[in-house]
Amino acid sequence: MPSVNTRVFFSKTDRAKYISHLDLNRVMQGAIKRAKLPVWYTEGYNPHMYVQFMLPLSLGQEGVREAMDFRLLEEVSHSEVTERLNKALPLDIRAVETTVPVFKNTDITTAEYEITADIDNDKFLKFAESEKIIVEKKTKKGMYEIDLKPLISELTVGESITLRLPAGNDFNINPALLLDAYCDASGEEIRRIRIVRTKILCADGSEFR
Repeated sequence: MPSVNTRVFFSKTDRAKYISHLDLNRVMQGAIKRAKLPVWYTEGYNPHMYVQFMLPLSLGQEGVREAMDFRLLEEVSHSEVTERLNKALPLDIRAVETTVPVFKNTDITTAEYEITADIDNDKFLKFAESEKIIVEKKTKKGMYEIDLKPLISELTVGESITLRLPAGNDFNINPALLLDAYCDASGEEIRRIRIVRTKILCADGSEFR
């Protein structure tokens, strides 16, 4: 029986930001089961539910339009999938939209973030205008230095800070690195930080769909 590729956009906010990616996977699979959606399972000796997340969030950060894919063994309307999932999900995780996948996860190149923090805007702007912003990035191969300056785009500072950074499976920049670099450079300790991923984008600047 052919399966129906399904993409669900969801929000993960407030208390749910403390749910790790592994636990989020469990929460979503449990919700799909409780929603009694006819989901496709892999074949073989150890069948498991096929669920793919496009771009895992860092622990402590929120997202308003995250994406996950799964397959259904029979047609269920998109509105019904959204409704049934929301009845089964905790309040701080909400299905926003169900649709047919348009892009592949490999098409993702950038993410947009909104940062709210107790920060001196003038000091931060001066820091952001630095010729270089050197930080240490941790990878599976160890720590290495990178310059964030050429990687930051669409930076605006007002009641909140909005910016775009590289994102994807091959190369991903956590916006917390920028805040850490600012604190190191200014000696300022930032309290009450909120980081929200607002958009996932493709190479041409279009929103991931």
